[in-house]
Amino acid sequence: MEQTLIQKWISRFIAIPGSRWLGILGIKLGAPYSATIHPFIIRVEPGHFEMGMKKRRAVTNHLRTVHAVAMANLVELTASFAVQASIPKTARWIPSGMSIQYLKKARTDLRSVCQFEPPDWHEVQDLPVEVSVFDLDDQEVATGVVQIRIGPKPNKNL
Repeated sequence: MEQTLIQKWISRFIAIPGSRWLGILGIKLGAPYSATIHPFIIRVEPGHFEMGMKKRRAVTNHLRTVHAVAMANLVELTASFAVQASIPKTARWIPSGMSIQYLKKARTDLRSVCQFEPPDWHEVQDLPVEVSVFDLDDQEVATGVVQIRIGPKPNKNL
């Protein structure tokens, strides 16, 4: 599977010193709520996308573990970025639902991993995009499925 132009651009961007800060700034401008977890891109390849987030006081709960909603935010953002990085210009997408399972307390920084087989982007469908969240010990702490409605962009020439 060949990298899309967006995937190539992201791969080059994350290799630049300071790109983590610039990436968070870009997310703040485009998706202000999602930026509250200070996410950063780790790796992008065809059908594979990884993001991370630091455990910091602003995203913890009363148990001093990463809050469930912060992990849900990371799951949704990872699935959305994975789809956005893979979709052709002639198609569109929007999240239409999500489920998440919390498997254990998240006591460290987190890494989310999304892998999926690119579908027929021009068939209207709900694509289940699975995301796993791991701690620094590579223990899976959460898993989620984001339903993404995909389909062709309307033809504006009609």
